[in-house]
Amino acid sequence: MQPVPYLFFKGTCEEALRTYARIFGAPEPEIMRSSEAPEGETMGDPNSVMHGSVKIGDGLLYASDYSQAVPMAGNSICLSVPNTTEGQRLFEALSEGGAIEMPFEPTFWGPGFGSLTDRFGTRWMIDTESAPASAEPAEAVA
Repeated sequence: MQPVPYLFFKGTCEEALRTYARIFGAPEPEIMRSSEAPEGETMGDPNSVMHGSVKIGDGLLYASDYSQAVPMAGNSICLSVPNTTEGQRLFEALSEGGAIEMPFEPTFWGPGFGSLTDRFGTRWMIDTESAPASAEPAEAVA
């Protein structure tokens, strides 16, 4: 069993999923439009995304358009990446046009962490497992 985050957007689902696929180097997202539902079961705009998914690493992110969607509050998608170089790259790409809550920088628990809300209203936390391979080893504290 694996939990899968499900995001709701007000008409920007397809753009968000395609942006995430580009940022994360994923295959094109799967998109199912409302117009593909059986007759009588369409909801709202026939061109809206009824269900979509994008692969991020070993996981999935599901999403759809929902006219009454409200911005995320009280939760974030947290990604743990292998090093600060990748962490900084993802942080910069996701924060473009969005709002940074905590800049990506070293913390007491690891070499890099930052939090942001992207331009689609999705909240992200980017955490790193280790410093970049080219970094100097940390000096021991006496």
